[in-house]
Amino acid sequence: MYRVLYLCLALVIFALSTVQPSRAATEQDAPGRDVPLPLQQMWLRFHEAELCQGVGASFAFSKNGLKVCSLVEDEKSYEKFQEMLEPLRNSYEIDLTAEHPPVRKDPEEPKTPPASLWENYELRSFLGDPFARAKERPGAEDHNHNDLPPPNDFLKQQLIIYSEQILDWNKRIERYAADLPALAHAAFDTSSAPEIRQQAAAVCKAHAQALEKYLGKLSSNLTEALPKGDKRDRSHTKSDASSGKGGLVNKAKEISKASHDIARRIYNFIHPETYTVGLDELRQPSLLDSLRSLQKVNSEFLKSIDKAGRP
Repeated sequence: MYRVLYLCLALVIFALSTVQPSRAATEQDAPGRDVPLPLQQMWLRFHEAELCQGVGASFAFSKNGLKVCSLVEDEKSYEKFQEMLEPLRNSYEIDLTAEHPPVRKDPEEPKTPPASLWENYELRSFLGDPFARAKERPGAEDHNHNDLPPPNDFLKQQLIIYSEQILDWNKRIERYAADLPALAHAAFDTSSAPEIRQQAAAVCKAHAQALEKYLGKLSSNLTEALPKGDKRDRSHTKSDASSGKGGLVNKAKEISKASHDIARRIYNFIHPETYTVGLDELRQPSLLDSLRSLQKVNSEFLKSIDKAGRP
C-alpha cells in the first residue's frame, strides 16, 4: 500500500516538473505467482501493446485485484488501457487512479530553438547554415561575416524539430528500459506459468529491440552536434552478461539505470538547469561513449534472452 502511494507521489511530482520521468524499475513490479492469471495476462498485454509509452503506470497486485497509479500523457493509450481493465472489474477489485500533466499554455510569441542548440555551430553547420560554416573555417575569427545572410526561420525550425525529436527518443529509451527488470523477472521466474513466461520473454525482447533502435537514432543524431575531433569511439565495455536467469534480471536493472542516467544528461543538455549554454556536457566524448556502451550491453542482453529460451 505504501509503495503504491510513494509511486503515485513520484508520478505527480513528475507531472509538475520539467525533467525527464523517473519511474521505479524493479522486478517487484511484476505480478507474483499468486496473482490470478487474467491479471498477469492483462499486465503483459499492456506492455505488449506499448501502452506503457503513453501511460506511465505503477502496478500493485494482490490475490483479489490490483491498484494502478498512472500518469497519462497520451489520452488514446489511456482509453485503451481502461478498455483493457473493464472486463476484469466483474471478477476483481480494480483501483485505477490517473494524473494528467498540467496543460502549459504557450505564449503567443513564436517558438525559438533551445539556446544550447542555437549556439552549437557544429550542428548548425551540419544543417547548412552558411554563417556557421564560415565560422568553422580556419582563420574565421579574422574575417568579417557581416556580408553573410542571418540565420533564417527555416534553420530555426530545423533546430526546433531536432530538439523535439531528440527529447522524444530520449523519453522512449528511458521508458522501454524502465520496464525491463519487471519483464525479465516475469520471463525467467520458474514458478510462473509457462504461458506467462513465454509471453513475458517475447515482450521483454521486444522492449529491448525498441531500446536498441532508439539508442541508435540518438547516437547517430547527437554525433552531428559534436565537434569533429570528439566523434571517435573511445568506449570500452566489459561484458559480464550471463544467460542465467538471475544474470538476466541484473542485466536488465543495469540497462534501466544506465538509460535513466543517459536520458537525464541528454535532457539537461537540451534544457540546461543553469540556463546557460551547456555545450560542455554534450561535447564530452563520454556521452557518446555511454550511449555506445549501453548499445553493446543491450545487444548482449538480447543474445542472452535468445540463449535462455533455447532447450
